[in-house]
Amino acid sequence: MPNWAGIHYMVSQQKATTSPPLLLIHGAGGMSLSWPPHIRRLPDTTVLAPDLPDHGKSARRHYHSLEEVAAILLEWLDGLQLAQVDCCGHSMGGAIGLLLSLLAPQRVRKLILIGSAARLPVNPQLLQLSSHPETLPQAVELLIRWSFAPSAPQKLKELTARRLLENPATTLYRDLSACNRFDLTAELQQIQAPTLLLTGEQDRMTPVAEAQRLAEHLPRARLEILPNAGHLVVLEQPQRVAQRLWAFCHQEEN
Repeated sequence: MPNWAGIHYMVSQQKATTSPPLLLIHGAGGMSLSWPPHIRRLPDTTVLAPDLPDHGKSARRHYHSLEEVAAILLEWLDGLQLAQVDCCGHSMGGAIGLLLSLLAPQRVRKLILIGSAARLPVNPQLLQLSSHPETLPQAVELLIRWSFAPSAPQKLKELTARRLLENPATTLYRDLSACNRFDLTAELQQIQAPTLLLTGEQDRMTPVAEAQRLAEHLPRARLEILPNAGHLVVLEQPQRVAQRLWAFCHQEEN
């Protein structure tokens, strides 16, 4: 994995292309590996999947808000000399994508939000359990229970739980606290990037109603609800999500 200014990232270029690269921003407690290969290796697309600060193999860098993380990513894009990207974020990553579109609209050509919303309030029990290293495994267990559809394979749930515990013990709590403070409701009308919203029909973390509300307030958004999927639809249905991403990024705008 290459590194710039403490940000480790995966890069995949399946074929030379003049289109902007696709930037994948993972969710709370995640890392670049939270995106399955189907999505990290889209055909005819350059894909960048960073570990956010304090996640995965990136440098330990404390932050208190998602605005700080968005600013760090903008510096990172500057360092890579990327003038424009298509931006795809899952959950917390979608919130960061919204912030990038608001802070630097010229940098985001298209926006894809998966299981995300304009507000990301966090269950108080989950916040409390994630705030202490000794109860962190219980927080992860709760998060897994709420993030997958009932039909999700047990092995997938176990792998996801292990990865959540690979980050520093304070990372998940810092992410969830930043999400709990996030609210971009009043600024949504300013975001003009064409936007695709994908949400699992059985998402308990950011319910369908929140995605519908987001779609109503973003000027150029369309929503697709994916059946038989929960909050972690990117892991439950990677091929379907990859197909939607590829079609949207390669679609000509009117």
